[in-house]
Amino acid sequence: MAIKRTPRSDKFRITVYSFYGTMQSWGFWIPFTYGQMFLMDYMGLKAAEVATIFLFAKSIDFFVSLTAGGIIQSANLKSGKFLPWMRTLRWVISIGAMLQVLPIPGAPFVIKAFCAGVGYCCMHCSMNFMSTCLSGVMQLIAGANMDNRFKMTSRAAQVSSASSIILSFGTVPAITAVGKLLNNEALGYTVLSAICPILLIVGVELLTMAAGDLDLPRDPNMPAPPRVKIKDMVTAIFTNDQMVLYMVYQVVNQIGTQIVAGMMMYYWRLIMDSFHMYSIVSGTTTCINFVFAMFLPKVAKKLGKKKSIVFAFGMNVLSRLVMLFFATKSIWWMFVANLLMQIGMRLTMSFGINYYLDIGEYGYYKTGKDFRTLSMSMTNIPMKISMAVGGAIGGYVLAWIGFDEWNAMKVAGTLDRTSAEWIAFTKTFMNIYSLVPIVFATVAIIIFFVGYKITDEDAKFYAAENQKKKEAERAAAAAK
Repeated sequence: MAIKRTPRSDKFRITVYSFYGTMQSWGFWIPFTYGQMFLMDYMGLKAAEVATIFLFAKSIDFFVSLTAGGIIQSANLKSGKFLPWMRTLRWVISIGAMLQVLPIPGAPFVIKAFCAGVGYCCMHCSMNFMSTCLSGVMQLIAGANMDNRFKMTSRAAQVSSASSIILSFGTVPAITAVGKLLNNEALGYTVLSAICPILLIVGVELLTMAAGDLDLPRDPNMPAPPRVKIKDMVTAIFTNDQMVLYMVYQVVNQIGTQIVAGMMMYYWRLIMDSFHMYSIVSGTTTCINFVFAMFLPKVAKKLGKKKSIVFAFGMNVLSRLVMLFFATKSIWWMFVANLLMQIGMRLTMSFGINYYLDIGEYGYYKTGKDFRTLSMSMTNIPMKISMAVGGAIGGYVLAWIGFDEWNAMKVAGTLDRTSAEWIAFTKTFMNIYSLVPIVFATVAIIIFFVGYKITDEDAKFYAAENQKKKEAERAAAAAK
């Protein structure tokens, strides 16, 4: 199907972009948030088995993330550079989302592992391309205008906060209601995972309407783009000192988060036995978080990109300490801790992809080699490394502390919450959940604070100079 080329206003483009990210996240929300818990609680897999499945799947995902930016940059598609990828891969994501939550508890382990692993790869490998393409569309819409870039990312964060209210209050009750209606709680996850991708499919159509006239195929007067190889990706990273620094910071910081990511649902379901309260507390958190999203972008803009990251680190540490000392006393302390964490996250989310865009502009200005599309694809690499490493470590840590035994007793209704063994397990669980991210985040912020040098004024200068350079190249090519 051809890309629609109807010119649109900047206001329309920015509005559609702001909503698209949220529509995309709805498409894979269920398996992304509850996939690990689904496999352990409904498919009967043990923590170490799930960790092993995801270790292989996430390793494949990581290698795909290395090539996504290069493939996009090298491709010479006749219908555009970014949107054709998104129009195709939305269907692959939809299929992958459903595969991960198929209710097949009686199937052999190899079938369960195949569905979970292939579904994960379909969804996450496609997202490597989708996120890079979305960053490219943002660059097409905003150009070198830093105010528009910030406006688009901050508004997207605000829309995301608003939608999180619906997801937080509504997801678990919707899953439960559908499960009861079908007399199978697991089917609640499956049915919703089939419905939610409709928003992703529609979102890509809207984005095509908004930016289709900007996402043009290669100008025949311009030379064909060279094929990008893995070594080009390596070059893009290692010839840009700020890219190296920022990626190391992100990897270290996110590994700590990913190690404990799979434990979050079990704080509610196992430790506090309050999964029914999860929707209420998380929904209330997101309501307040929406208020944060309305004014924190202004605070972030005054602080700048670097100070926002430092401030976010402080809030993260404070949040984890509240979890450590108070979260087993009351679920409302976890509510307070999550609010503190969200304050910090909202500051950095206001800038979003702009960190990588700044680094890409810096690299192009300094070296004369335009690796900006590759730079945008780098956003996935730290996350993929941390998910593969941290996610696997987290699963094996759960197995090591005896999680499977305690979770089995919870499911069977034989758990004695007054026993000394249970109290010791709870303390170990919360120590890991709270302290591991603090250790990794502290190392990461030291790396960032010492090495990151790009100021907001520098980034604006680099973008303007690079745009002039590109315009001169086009004019010279057209004159031949």
